[in-house]
Amino acid sequence: MIKRFSGLIFLLGLTVAAFGQSTSMNLQECLQYAEIHNLTLQSGNLDVDVAEIQLKQAKARQYPTVSAGLSQSLGYSHGSEALSLGGNYNLNAGIEIFNGLTIRNSIKQSELRESMAELQVTEARDQIRVEIIRTYLTILMNQEMLEHQRNVLNTSREQVVQGELRLRAGRILESDYKMLQAQYLSDSMSIENTLITITNEYLTLHDLLNMDYDQVITVVVPDSSRLAQSMQLPDLQTVIQQALDYLPELKVKKKAVEIAEYDVKIAKGAYYPSISASAGIGTGYNAAYGSDVHGLTSGLYKGLGENVGLNVNIPIYRQSEVRNNVKIKNIQVQQAEISLEDAEGDVISEITEHHLTVQKAYNDYVLSELQQEAYYLNFLTYSQKFQHGTITAVELLQQQTNYLSILSNFMQNKYNFLLQKKILEVYTGQAVTL
Repeated sequence: MIKRFSGLIFLLGLTVAAFGQSTSMNLQECLQYAEIHNLTLQSGNLDVDVAEIQLKQAKARQYPTVSAGLSQSLGYSHGSEALSLGGNYNLNAGIEIFNGLTIRNSIKQSELRESMAELQVTEARDQIRVEIIRTYLTILMNQEMLEHQRNVLNTSREQVVQGELRLRAGRILESDYKMLQAQYLSDSMSIENTLITITNEYLTLHDLLNMDYDQVITVVVPDSSRLAQSMQLPDLQTVIQQALDYLPELKVKKKAVEIAEYDVKIAKGAYYPSISASAGIGTGYNAAYGSDVHGLTSGLYKGLGENVGLNVNIPIYRQSEVRNNVKIKNIQVQQAEISLEDAEGDVISEITEHHLTVQKAYNDYVLSELQQEAYYLNFLTYSQKFQHGTITAVELLQQQTNYLSILSNFMQNKYNFLLQKKILEVYTGQAVTL
């Protein structure tokens, strides 16, 4: 049985080693790596690039447009039985002088959209950070649990050895010995299951970081003194204010209000006349086949012409289209403002609830820590009693089961508190470290 368990551990080790070289990373390094390599964030950065291009396009509307045109024709006259060659060439430019400040407002709006795209990337980054923290802490929890499970397994192994000696000496029943063997196997399987959980969490972390498959991540276990500092509970009012100042989703809502306000300004621009200017130069010729070069040059010169124009478009009546459009845009501003106010209320409520969750998680952690220490000492006491033959295997294994249950509860409470606190740090814009 012991050889079988050792073989399973060895195979798991080979499975992990097959991925390639191991890279040790602490939590902050994982977060920094993800900012560059995570696919979701890369996609978001492309959205920012699109917004930048759209802003450049909006600014380009301030400048003149220039176009050129040419046409060439070849004709045949049946009456004169002659070929003719003709051509027209022109160069034109135009610029909008005034259009109700539509271009200016469009530029401002495009700047807001670019800023919004950047905030949306920040929002996605925070979500990825939470998932990385959750996975990282789950690995740490199971690794710490693994150490305790191995200590228990060593005790179970010793109990099996002692039980076999006592069985031979007739001091315990065979049923007690079988129970000791079953407990050892159960403890062995618990370690195997924990190793599998750790491997799965490493795969999840690998995917979140979008790391090459030939690289293996090994999380760095934080210093115990620094970890103890993370156990401090933050003040509620401070946390709420930090969240209101930082949360990118709130800033996105604020940008949406500003964008809607510029939609109103752009819609109102249709009330005003639009003024544009244009200029052009063109020429053309039409010559019978066989004309000399001087004739062609003369034709182009004689056909040369220039033009300059000023265009004014004055809106008089558009079936209330502009007025109704302005009304709709104003309503959309109000909707954006309501959405912002609603989001701010939700943030205050959610942060308050999360703070209470952190408080409860802290209380559960403190209580379960004391329970774990007490049950561990009780388990050691019963182990000594069993070695001296004063209790049965049933009594010993009951205390061992109780200890493992409390130990699992303690590990979950400890790392749940850390997780909830780190989530709070993410959503308040704090530096996340362990």
